[in-house]
Amino acid sequence: MTPSHMLGSWILLGSAFGSFVTVLVARVPERRGLVKSSHCQSCGKTILWRDNIPLISFLLLRGRCRYCKSEIGYIYPLTELTVCGLVVLVVLHFSGWFVALSWIAFVVLGTALAIIDLKFFRLPDLLTLSLACIVAGLLVSDAFKNGHRNQLKSALVCSFSLFIFYLLINILSHGGMGMGDAKLALTIGLLTGYNGWRSTFISSLVTFTAGALVGIGLILFKGAGRKTAVPFGPFMLAGCYASIWLAPVIENALPH
Repeated sequence: MTPSHMLGSWILLGSAFGSFVTVLVARVPERRGLVKSSHCQSCGKTILWRDNIPLISFLLLRGRCRYCKSEIGYIYPLTELTVCGLVVLVVLHFSGWFVALSWIAFVVLGTALAIIDLKFFRLPDLLTLSLACIVAGLLVSDAFKNGHRNQLKSALVCSFSLFIFYLLINILSHGGMGMGDAKLALTIGLLTGYNGWRSTFISSLVTFTAGALVGIGLILFKGAGRKTAVPFGPFMLAGCYASIWLAPVIENALPH
């Protein structure tokens, strides 16, 4: 049985993962515990379990707190829908369990990292390094179970190379590129490199092209300057996702 055979379960799990992402975004930057009950940010009341069901509770409560009637905010259902959609795309694309789970981990922690980077301009070590360890463990398991040791070698080489590349940018830009980006590159190199170095190259190409286009747009329309801070993590994540579908297309277009 492949992950796609459990699509209904993954839709439910994807929504739950999306709810977990909102918890990570709210608590990790402030170094708060992840196991405590959620509270309304306006009145401080503990949120009941029935008011914490992904998507459904938001609709039933009409986007407001049960107690103080303050607006909950559309970021919560949007995050849950986004994560659910990405999880479904991943399980439909990858047939192997370990590889699919590694991408699901990337979806969950990666989405949290993207939102945190957009809000706080940083990528917490707790998430970047945890993600790298989880993905590495899952890919090693897949390599030894299914005989994909050459793919694992490619993943390790690409991961190390991409980390060094971002580290050099960090050094040469005097911190213009954060170390969090270099640590996130470890995971992106592993995931894309497991599909071959071309996948890593395509991911990086999409990343820097998207980053450059947005940077030019900010300069032209927002009056941004050379020192304007732009979170780069979301571009890295988008490039990694894009490589899933772009890499096979480009591979098939190349002469064999």
